[in-house]
Amino acid sequence: MRLKSYSSAVVLGFPIPETSNPFIAIPTKELIFNINVEKCSNSDVIFNNFPNEVKSYILNYWKKLNEGLNENLCAKINLESNLEGFTYSGLYAVTTSLLLYSLGKYNNEVLNEDEITELSRITDNVKDPSWSSVLDSLRYSSLTGKAVVYRNDEENSVLNKTTLPIEFKNMITLRQKLTRDLLGNDVYGSLTHLMGISVLEASIRLRESNNFKDIFNIFRPITDAISQIIWDLRVDDNCFYVPGLPNTAEKICI
Repeated sequence: MRLKSYSSAVVLGFPIPETSNPFIAIPTKELIFNINVEKCSNSDVIFNNFPNEVKSYILNYWKKLNEGLNENLCAKINLESNLEGFTYSGLYAVTTSLLLYSLGKYNNEVLNEDEITELSRITDNVKDPSWSSVLDSLRYSSLTGKAVVYRNDEENSVLNKTTLPIEFKNMITLRQKLTRDLLGNDVYGSLTHLMGISVLEASIRLRESNNFKDIFNIFRPITDAISQIIWDLRVDDNCFYVPGLPNTAEKICI
C-alpha cells in the first residue's frame, strides 16, 4: 500500500521533565512509503531505505502493538523518499502512525488522526507527560499535514498549512542540568509557565497571520533559553535543538 504523509518537527517548546506544556509542531517534508502487512510468526519489520538509528524504535513499537492486539504480523516498509529533510523523531512518528493505519486497513478498519494518536500513545507508553506530548504533537502534525499546537488529546488545534524545510545534523542523549530539587518548586514552575505561555502566545499569533518566520524569530529565543537552563543546550547560527525521541535532542538548521 502506497501512502503519503509528512515528517514533522517540534519547533517551539521543549520538554521540561514531569510537566505538561504545549508544543508547536510543523511539517518539514512530505514522505512517500510503501507498507505491506501480512501474517508471520515473529512480528518482525523489514526495512528498506531507512536510517539504522530509528529502526529499533519502530520495531519495538510494532512488537508492542502486536502484543497489545494479540497478533502475529510482519510489516514491510519501503521509504521511497531520500534520507534528508527530516529528524529521527519525525520519521519515527510518521512511520509508526502509518503502520497503525496499515494495520487498521489489514483488519478492514479506517483509523482517523485522533484514533491513531491515541492508540500510538498507549503503545509508546512513555511515562513522562512532557515527552509523550512531543510524540503526540509530531504525529498530529504529520497526519494533518499542518502546523499544530498540541498539549494533550483535549487541548490541541490545527494552525495552518505550511512546511519548514530543514537540514538535520545529529541526535544527542540528554542529561538534565538543573532539576526541580536544585531550583525549587517556584523557580521550576516559573520556567515551565514561561515556556508554556510563550508557545500559546505564538499559536494565537499564528492563527491571526501566516507569517511563521517572524513569529518563530520572536518566540524561539525563549525556547532556546529555557532549553539551555534545563538541558545545557546551546544554539549557533541558524541551527538549534528540537526535542527528539524520549530523552534525546536533535540539531536542525533552517
